[in-house]
Amino acid sequence: MTLQSINIPDEIRELSLATDAADLIDRATKRIEAFMLERDSVTENFVRCDFQLLDQSLSWIQQNHLLTGNRFCELGSGFGVAALLASLRGMESVGIEIESYLVEQASDLADAVDLPAEFYCGSFIPRGISDIVDLGSDVEHVETHEDDVYEEIGLDMDDFDLFFAFPWPGEEHFFEAVFQAGAADNSLLITYRGRDGMHLIRKSSHQ
Repeated sequence: MTLQSINIPDEIRELSLATDAADLIDRATKRIEAFMLERDSVTENFVRCDFQLLDQSLSWIQQNHLLTGNRFCELGSGFGVAALLASLRGMESVGIEIESYLVEQASDLADAVDLPAEFYCGSFIPRGISDIVDLGSDVEHVETHEDDVYEEIGLDMDDFDLFFAFPWPGEEHFFEAVFQAGAADNSLLITYRGRDGMHLIRKSSHQ
């Protein structure tokens, strides 16, 4: 299996946001800012994504018919905004997050905007992939020794069609390795790379 890069054009920044997406992003941003002000110690690697660019990227992916199915999974979901934006677009959407208090925040936000996305507490790394667990031991912000959250979800990793992650700098290779090991052929992974914007890859059986 190989990972093929798909170029997302800069022109996506000109795509307009739907009213419901703009409202969701506004609500989420206010909640995140309040959350960070209220907590004496915030999770070290908790940084807000460019949600507008993410929504524009999701729009571009759908407009260009790149998806092979309708299931979305946010890896390390935080407040769950990516999963909720995907849910707004009609996708069957879940988020996986290791910090229980962030799962609570995401679930509360989902209830507030009345969207059916579901959030689960645990590690997004599928069980039984020993080399991934070994690779994860060198990754500072990812937990590999947890129960199988996919069993709780009722779906395997290879049942999802589009994944989103916001890797900590230098950890992009780890998310791609998990994706390559566990995701289905032809599924997509989109990651936010800060100043470098969004990065999209497809898992392919073609060399």
